[in-house]
Amino acid sequence: MQGLLEAAHGEKEQLELGCGELRQELARAVAETERVQSLLAKAEAECQRLQQHSEQQEQARSSSVHSLEERLQEQETQVKDLKDTIFELEDQVEQHTAVRLHTNQTILDLENKIKKLEDQKFELEKQLKALSKQIKDETEEWQRFQADLQTAVVVANDIKVEAQQELRGLRRRLQEEQEHSAKLAGELEQLQGSRSSTGSG
Repeated sequence: MQGLLEAAHGEKEQLELGCGELRQELARAVAETERVQSLLAKAEAECQRLQQHSEQQEQARSSSVHSLEERLQEQETQVKDLKDTIFELEDQVEQHTAVRLHTNQTILDLENKIKKLEDQKFELEKQLKALSKQIKDETEEWQRFQADLQTAVVVANDIKVEAQQELRGLRRRLQEEQEHSAKLAGELEQLQGSRSSTGSG
């Protein structure tokens, strides 16, 4: 009977030690789950912030492109109008040789203005191409970032699911160990009661 009591005491102590370890492991699993959930929330918030920032930049660039296109169209219209004017003046020069020198100077001024406008048009076209390329490059970079962030979110979700599953398993093991410990404690009390009854008899 003494041997049974000692064995029961030993098994109870081992179970209590195991329960303590399971409680610590459960606490660590809960903390890890909370950390993963926090990281996931931060990643989702950062994704939303970056997406809003990207949309604002896209709107600003679209406005700049539209403005450049309008200015380019205006320059092209002015060039066309000035060329038409030159043609009209050249026709008048043929009919009015007396004012040829003055008209030639006017044509020269207009041609210089055309050259200047064409240079401005060329620069605007270069700016438009550069801005279009920048928009394309940044759009591709944003798409790559979104893909990477989505992958990170998926991985974080997988970690969260695994942690939750492990947490449920640890809780189930803890409950089983506690039930086993309670059962052994009851058996120990019965053995002690039986020993007391035997001793008094």
